[in-house]
Amino acid sequence: MCLRHVQSHPTARRAGGRSALRLALSLMVTLMLNPALAGTGDDPIDLGGMALPGGGGPPAPAPLVVHALNQGTASAYVLEVLKLALAKSGQPYVLKVDDHTLPTAQVLRLLQQPDNGTVDVYWLATTPALEAHFQPVRVPLDRGLMGYRLLAVDEAAQAKLAEDGASPALAGVAFAQGEGWPEAHLLRAAGLTVRETGANLYAAVATGAADAVPRSSLDIDQEVARAQEAGVPVTVARDVALFYRDFYLYFFVAKHNDRLADMLLDGLYRAYADGSFMALFRNDPQIRAAMAYTKQGRRVLTLANPDATTPTRAIAASLTESLE
Repeated sequence: MCLRHVQSHPTARRAGGRSALRLALSLMVTLMLNPALAGTGDDPIDLGGMALPGGGGPPAPAPLVVHALNQGTASAYVLEVLKLALAKSGQPYVLKVDDHTLPTAQVLRLLQQPDNGTVDVYWLATTPALEAHFQPVRVPLDRGLMGYRLLAVDEAAQAKLAEDGASPALAGVAFAQGEGWPEAHLLRAAGLTVRETGANLYAAVATGAADAVPRSSLDIDQEVARAQEAGVPVTVARDVALFYRDFYLYFFVAKHNDRLADMLLDGLYRAYADGSFMALFRNDPQIRAAMAYTKQGRRVLTLANPDATTPTRAIAASLTESLE
């Protein structure tokens, strides 16, 4: 795997021409004008990579301020990956993490706006539309775990799945999906029955409107627990799971933000090269819980992802887990 060296990028070359003195003064002014960057605000701050360079070599570029939101799939784990990638990039940065929760559509609108002050990087299961409107950082943060789908069911559906589980096509099972979800197309392309709804998906199972809700192994424990606390009697199906090929969790940044895209890609490759990415992945408690599901003997129905783009289909096997 070849690194895209940030110093070769025009933005980085321009930034690299600044002197260390100018960098120090810039940092002082920034901190005076923005007290939140000095740690007095409510948001956690990571002042990573801000040490001035030594006597030899070119001056470091000015720190890149990176805003992220503490929300989305496996946010605690992904934020650790984000910090690792930025640190391993070798470039100076300031990471600001905001705990406010925003609707995904609003996040994506903000992500397209330069210097919006709220979000510069977000992570989602990739789709052609996302890859067309944003820059995907093509290293699967989940190593493909997003594609391993467990089924949330009630006891009636549990019995139905045990009976129909021998059928390769699960022809008698109706899967609940949100309205307009890209995943619904993937399921239908495999010949499965889909019931789209604007209501709560777990309630659809409890009322018999659908039999099962396919959810990522990274998310299902928390979602089932919340549903049970709300009085919805669902559990994780014991007998059957789904696996979507070429279905990955990527970082996305704006089209104009080449510097951040390069930093993240370089940092992730370097983290793979020195073993720190896999150490984080293997030791994260949420990842360990999700991986445990893949080893519990469920029959796995593997589904192609008809919407996967050519670059996503070409992801190296070394960046993914063997989950089928």
